[in-house]
Amino acid sequence: MSSKAGRRPSASTAVQARESPRAAALRLFAADGPLTADNNPALLLGPDDAHLAANVAAAPLRALLAPPAPDLAAALAAARQGSPGRLAALSGTDALGKPVSFDLTLLPCGDAVLLLARDISLERALRGALIDSRQRFKDLVDRAADFTWELDAEGRFSFVSGNQPRGDVLGQPPGALIGRRPQDIAISEDAATVFSGAGPRQGSEIWVRAADGRPVCLLVQGQALDAADGPFRGARGLARDITAQKARETELAEARHRERLVLHLLRSLRRTIEPDAAIAMALATATQAVGAELGSVRRVDPDGAPAECLGGEALPADADLIATALESDNGSAMAVAGQRLGLALLCRHGGRTVGLLILWRDETRGDWLADDLFLLGELAEQLAVLIEQLKGQQALRHLSTTDTLTGLLNRRGFETTLAQAVARARASGHGGALIYVDLDNFKQVNDQFGHAQGDAALIATADILRDRLRTRDPVGRLGGDEFVAWLDGVTAAEARAKAEELQLAAAALGRFAPGAQRPLGFSIGIAMLRAPGAAPEDDDLEALMARADEAMYRIKHGGKGGFVLVE
Repeated sequence: MSSKAGRRPSASTAVQARESPRAAALRLFAADGPLTADNNPALLLGPDDAHLAANVAAAPLRALLAPPAPDLAAALAAARQGSPGRLAALSGTDALGKPVSFDLTLLPCGDAVLLLARDISLERALRGALIDSRQRFKDLVDRAADFTWELDAEGRFSFVSGNQPRGDVLGQPPGALIGRRPQDIAISEDAATVFSGAGPRQGSEIWVRAADGRPVCLLVQGQALDAADGPFRGARGLARDITAQKARETELAEARHRERLVLHLLRSLRRTIEPDAAIAMALATATQAVGAELGSVRRVDPDGAPAECLGGEALPADADLIATALESDNGSAMAVAGQRLGLALLCRHGGRTVGLLILWRDETRGDWLADDLFLLGELAEQLAVLIEQLKGQQALRHLSTTDTLTGLLNRRGFETTLAQAVARARASGHGGALIYVDLDNFKQVNDQFGHAQGDAALIATADILRDRLRTRDPVGRLGGDEFVAWLDGVTAAEARAKAEELQLAAAALGRFAPGAQRPLGFSIGIAMLRAPGAAPEDDDLEALMARADEAMYRIKHGGKGGFVLVE
């Protein structure tokens, strides 16, 4: 290649190559870094435990690090020696005196240590409250009952005494049960066995119907009055209404299940740095958690219109579901399509709708429940953050691969795109051509009319290339007045015809030329992609670019205004 199109690494590439782990960690806390907006505490400590960087969520954590506890100090020392570590619980009080606890992960970053934390204060408080509640409930069950009872030899209630303030038993006076059998009020079929004292000594649960018809779960403890081998003489025991307890246990089990799913998701997302990969992981977790068959994540444009699908599989039925969700007050919508039930949830960030989570499952799994909505609502919040992160990442990627003057791909962006295009061409065997375009007499434009006129000529050149090449053919500016394009799937004859077309189109640049003796035109070098095994040496990407560059300079030094094609 020419010196003008040399292949030396760019300055930014060289800087990144020698960037230290500590500097790389600091970039995570930049304004657009992944840890800045993270809801979990993150902190970077220097070799002297100085706070090099932290996100907003790290404020309670910072108060626990001065000075570090012995176990934390040991973990920090190990991390500075290159050994990652975990600290199960770091506890203390925040600035308001409120107890706080964190689960820490310590990652070595050169002479610094990156601390990633998870706030487990609520989890520990809930666990302690649950243990305390269960103990109190056990004490009450051991010491009290809602009513006592006794059966006669015929298995009928002969004595009933209510222990409630009004003395009622199952919503009726105790005397209303005298003379009746347990199976007369029971929903379960084993009522006679349970009340006869034949059940386990710790008690049996049985469902009965109260006076108003509502089902009631009783914990029954009975003791038979007969001798071991004698006839049944009756039984007596205690009964306690545990309906509320059963409901609480169900709710608690559901809450713990939701909590496990949410924590699993958050841990998984924290281990995934790339937003697009994290979105795919979150969608897969949601689909599995609620038994969905299909799902997708969609971006929503600033004007409120749904944009591209960021992950999953979109369905035609999504359109009506999306429209309903966008117009709803609670940010969700449900629909039925064939034998599937659909659900759409808005993903909001900073008060704005930035995306949609859409799921479909078979109708045999039943309607969407409150548990499903709770879990997916938590997920939608995380997805909103990921969608915004992906948007920022894509914007940065676009800036890093785009020539700011012409809007074409820059060298870095074109070489990345070319590598993918050539790989596809080799896989399919349809070939292609790489063309280099140099703008003749461009230096005289800058010298005579200034750089503003030169920039206008470069922009006009970019417009010609965009207009004359196909949409699928990537075009780039390597620098200065050198341009490059990949013609996908063309033959040598088609490449020659395209070069002639471009040279004719270059006549439109006459308005920028310094004079008739020094017209602006194109010198074009074309290198056809060689089939595997057709050349003595492998025609790799670097060799392909070198051949196109060499062909362009052959015509450049041979009189300009023409093209050379090499196969």
